[in-house]
Amino acid sequence: MAERKLYPNCDLKPFPSFTRPYICGVFSLDSQRDYHDGMSNLNYLKIPQKVNFNLNLGDDKYMEKSVSADEEKLKHLLTFIMKNCDKVIINKRVNADFVCFRGLLKTIMCTPYEWHESWIILASKFKETIYLFAVETEQKKNKRLAETKRDKMFQRYGHKFENYIFSNDPSQMPLGSEKPVIENEECCVMFSTKLAGRNSILYGAEIDGIQSNKKITSLDQLRQFPLVEAKVKRRETNERQIDNFYKHKARNFWCQSFLVGIDKIILGLRDDNGFVGEVTEMSLKKLSDEAKHRNYFHATVCVNFLNDFLEKVKYDMRNIKDEPSIIFKYEWNTQIADYIITHQINDSNYKFITQDFVDFMNKFTM
Repeated sequence: MAERKLYPNCDLKPFPSFTRPYICGVFSLDSQRDYHDGMSNLNYLKIPQKVNFNLNLGDDKYMEKSVSADEEKLKHLLTFIMKNCDKVIINKRVNADFVCFRGLLKTIMCTPYEWHESWIILASKFKETIYLFAVETEQKKNKRLAETKRDKMFQRYGHKFENYIFSNDPSQMPLGSEKPVIENEECCVMFSTKLAGRNSILYGAEIDGIQSNKKITSLDQLRQFPLVEAKVKRRETNERQIDNFYKHKARNFWCQSFLVGIDKIILGLRDDNGFVGEVTEMSLKKLSDEAKHRNYFHATVCVNFLNDFLEKVKYDMRNIKDEPSIIFKYEWNTQIADYIITHQINDSNYKFITQDFVDFMNKFTM
């Protein structure tokens, strides 16, 4: 099979059509990473009038994500499809060309500007739908194992900040450092969208919270109120620090929020001692305009490359039928090549579509 090589580049093309992400479902994961249909873990934005958050507190109650979470792969997305087949299965197939997590889409979008971080994405086609899954590279594994206490401290800051501004009950104020951070717990919203008018995507995204004064009890209500993305960032005190933010973090912030239809990000501005003294907002438009002005990323480049990648995967797998054991491996590693490396793998050890999902779909589509 002749390979279509895909080179990440920063050529400016017209912004492709991207239908506003539509919420088609929601599920929650409890402290044991068990799946529950519904929004039991949905949090509500409740910013206190007095802002003086100490992000150094709470380490004694902090519960990191279980190591076993890395083995879940697409397990929870596939469970969602099986439990919500009436919403996402049409004409005996999942109503999407691609199924994945938001984080994978964000990784692809950032690739034209990312020449240091490698990635590996596996693709499997079943019942006309392509399932995408990102695996940990050796580079990322080594980086994770080499993390210092300081690195982990900054990672925890984001979760701790959320406990200061979000409450599980819209009628109550957040508990702040009194509430333990439990990384295993998630509220995952399922979205559907169509890119460039021809690539439909069903994807899950962990959501920080929602802006509503009333308890949300239905999908219709969930669609009516704005979702919230919250981030902690350093309060910059000079131009170099401002420039570093737009160079290293802005594109991740923008891509992550754009993919779920969020128009503005809630920012906690911290000092170097881990204290947040101000909570403010930044619109995605301002973020992308300033990054574009500084020539660090163009939103149109990110979205176009995502479409180019999906088109390549769809083309590569055009002759694959119901064979989830056939895996296509896509790799971005500038130490090896300046294009996306593609391999076809016939090895059941790489299979990531669960057998119970295969059995369900085969029975469902008989």
